[in-house]
Amino acid sequence: MSNVTIADALRLAINVLRDAAESRKMPSGVELDEATAELHTDAAETLEVSLAKLRDHE
Repeated sequence: MSNVTIADALRLAINVLRDAAESRKMPSGVELDEATAELHTDAAETLEVSLAKLRDHE
């Protein structure tokens, strides 16, 4: 078992979502349209809020 915490996993997920939104490409290479890229940005922001709440409880 690795020492990756839930906070670490959330941070990684946020980074992947933001990278995909900025590049307009999924890690697999699939292109994203504007609406889907915006959805990824919104999801990253939602996870940021969750991460902040998690840290408040640590």
